[in-house]
Amino acid sequence: MATNVMLIGRGATGTVYRLNDHIVVKTAHEGEEEEADHANEQKVFQVLGSGPRIPYLIGCIHIVPNHTFLEYAPNGSLAELLNKHQKRNKATAYRQVIAVTQNIDPNNIRRWMWQLCQAAVGFEAAGMVHGDIRPGNILFSSEWNVRLGDLDRSISTNDDLEAVSEPFGRLLSRAEGEGAGTYGTAGARTEAFAIGSIYYTLLRGHEPYEMEDWGNEHYIILMEKFQNREFPPLDGSVGDTVIRKCWNAEYSSLVELSGEFMDAVHEDEILVEDLERSEILQEECKKIAQSGVLDTLER
Repeated sequence: MATNVMLIGRGATGTVYRLNDHIVVKTAHEGEEEEADHANEQKVFQVLGSGPRIPYLIGCIHIVPNHTFLEYAPNGSLAELLNKHQKRNKATAYRQVIAVTQNIDPNNIRRWMWQLCQAAVGFEAAGMVHGDIRPGNILFSSEWNVRLGDLDRSISTNDDLEAVSEPFGRLLSRAEGEGAGTYGTAGARTEAFAIGSIYYTLLRGHEPYEMEDWGNEHYIILMEKFQNREFPPLDGSVGDTVIRKCWNAEYSSLVELSGEFMDAVHEDEILVEDLERSEILQEECKKIAQSGVLDTLER
């Protein structure tokens, strides 16, 4: 049960600590809203855990109030991976990307897109959406397989989507009628849009419009461009065709979207839950929780 606690990340609502080579704990920040967001994520994990296991979703091992024990993803996030191969202008307000020094292996891109889609399909089957698909929330296991994390924005399908980070979502325009000026209702349209922007990011090595410099108004202009469907240029390639369809809501379901990446399926990568190992890790988490270690963590 020995732990070697290490801070590995701070988010808007919680802090993540590595406890050992297999387990991290996500600890809610102090505050009513932060604790409510954390409790929502725990509720989502419990709801999803009552149904068929969702592949490529970060594993939730154990839950106690304000603390969630999760599977450790040692290879970090997609955001971190992209950043390693980017040169940025630190003088700009948002650290504009000025060059991509190395492209991601196309085979990895399609494999990760298949895995991300499978996780999204699992949410869809459960009547939910992840609601915050972006590079910072796409983690990698020791085998470089996707682990989709951060479920505190997850909601039921057809609920109002309150906030999304552009360019992984877009406000509806007046031309789209009801819901104009909002992100609309959650479902295949909103998740496919985010997944399309992830695909664009993987293929280019940077997020949409991340190589533009619009000064202090950058994020406002980005939001307006996406709302008005002024998307970055796309070509006629197979990948860009998928992105175009994602951005224009042409997929009726995430199952349909996942079919675009069927060629990336490998039997040895289909996850099978190891119940015995899961039970061992759960018992380890319970002992850590009882040891008082959690009380020493800064919230």
